[in-house]
Amino acid sequence: MNTPPAAAPDLYSHYTEWKQWSGAFVVGGKEARYFAAEFRGIPLQGRRLLEIGFGNGGFLAWARGQGAQVSGIEINDAMLEAAQRHGFEASKATLSELAERGEQYDLVAAFDVLEHWDVEELLQNFGLIRQLLREGGVFLARFPNGQSPFGRVFQHGDFSHKSTLSSFKIEYLATATGLEVVRVANARRVPAHTDPLSALRQRWLAWRRRRIERRLSRLYGMPRLPLDPNLVAVLRKPGRQDIPATTDDATKPGSLEQGGRDG
Repeated sequence: MNTPPAAAPDLYSHYTEWKQWSGAFVVGGKEARYFAAEFRGIPLQGRRLLEIGFGNGGFLAWARGQGAQVSGIEINDAMLEAAQRHGFEASKATLSELAERGEQYDLVAAFDVLEHWDVEELLQNFGLIRQLLREGGVFLARFPNGQSPFGRVFQHGDFSHKSTLSSFKIEYLATATGLEVVRVANARRVPAHTDPLSALRQRWLAWRRRRIERRLSRLYGMPRLPLDPNLVAVLRKPGRQDIPATTDDATKPGSLEQGGRDG
């Protein structure tokens, strides 16, 4: 007799416990400073925002505190229930279902989500995100840095990760789906504390990292590549312009810095 194939294991069955998500939907001080740095120059007040895979809800809580009209989608039932208990608009709707309903957003955010999609899903979902964005709308995503050895810690720390992403792959996905690249760069760095000494130390570390990136690029004859564990991509749907075409430390893969002077 042929033995029927065993069902594939559910990689998300213990995800909440493993991530230590409490469903509190609050944002800590350092996390709030990080979100503020990542969204510097991107208006939030009164804007309609969708978060894909909101998890423990820290970003939704922060964005609502900045005056955004927030909603989120999530596959985890416990976090969905927690979001609704805290008064957030949340559902298990897919991007396709939202697009079919004609939903429109000024901003779409996805923190630590893209790596959970395979290539086909990436292409399809980037296209759906473009459809969901209003003209000039912004898509901001954070993901493990597949072009850096330091990104392996996060890339291979989760069995549910399907894709390894880089700045070049993001540019391809943007080109294939009609989005513009504003920046693809290291995730913003913020100090653990707000005292002047912590801020000074953070700036010193950032300066040293930039020097290392530039020196490695010259050593191997390559464009300068961001090498932090996480990358952040900011993409825009063509149309009205609310944020500048480039921001500080921006990196567009098609015109990467060719190892300029140190400093």
